Amino acid sequence: MSARRALILVTACLGLLAVLRSSAMVHAGEGMPPGTTRDLVLAVARPLDRVTSTLWLDRPDRLLTRAFGHPDPAGAKADSSELASAAALAEPPADGRDGAARREGSGGEATRLRTPTAADPLRVLVTGDSLTESLGPTITNTAPAAIRAETDTRFGTGLVRPDFFDWATHARHQVSERNPEAVVVAMGGNDGQGITQPDGTILPAGSDEWAAEYRRRAIVLMRIWSDGGSRRVYWLGLPPARSETLNSYFTRMNEATRAAAERVPGARFLDLRPTLSTGGRYTDYLTDSGGRSVLIRTRDGVHLTLDGARMAAAPVLAVLAGDWHPR
Repeated sequence: MSARRALILVTACLGLLAVLRSSAMVHAGEGMPPGTTRDLVLAVARPLDRVTSTLWLDRPDRLLTRAFGHPDPAGAKADSSELASAAALAEPPADGRDGAARREGSGGEATRLRTPTAADPLRVLVTGDSLTESLGPTITNTAPAAIRAETDTRFGTGLVRPDFFDWATHARHQVSERNPEAVVVAMGGNDGQGITQPDGTILPAGSDEWAAEYRRRAIVLMRIWSDGGSRRVYWLGLPPARSETLNSYFTRMNEATRAAAERVPGARFLDLRPTLSTGGRYTDYLTDSGGRSVLIRTRDGVHLTLDGARMAAAPVLAVLAGDWHPR
């Protein structure tokens, strides 16, 4: 076969594969780290997936996937996740207490904290989406000896797509495998999209119903990590984004997660906007503690540079020190 024919054959096969497996392309793209490659993959895969799904061209692949016992990204159900099903339950009262705290007779107070030392340091887990990629290691590297932090970053994840990545299941694994005493959470950068309810209803991003469901899902996740207040959960608010559209979503997410933290013993919302903005407005540059003007945001107007991560880590470590009083 000539090189020209081989090239045409390979191109045709790749094109056919893209059409028949567009949902897998979307799934793979959503799990990529932020960047040009992810943007290009999703720019092609999402419109293609809508077309193939409408024309039922994806049905043979989904049937074969199920027949061979493999997970089907396109056919995953939101209600298969505790994040969605448990979120449909009634919320605890907005007095900082849930059922676990009341059963313990603690009056809603979280478990009394010990005093960490260099010999027995505080076990901190920094986790979330790509927003933790630079923040987590910075907290680890700048924390005092009495605080030992590790990072678990899951790119392209969030609360609105448990069919793509189930944070409820993962949080339970983190608790059982890592046994943290404090969990620092930063996520939401990928959540500016509609939420599909277990009954198939789609809640438009930014709507009141969407914000209420986002709050309920945050409560479910905070409950898993806090375990009735036996662990502390520090949920970091999203700093302003350069994009006005994205920033409006971030504002609603911050409102939702702040309200969620008020309903879970041991949970606390940390607002990073005073640290990473100018009067609540987006900025690329800020003055650091040394008086230098530093670039704090990357090109996408969402993620933090290393200097930005250092500025964000300071209030987080200050809160940890204020709560735990490490020696």
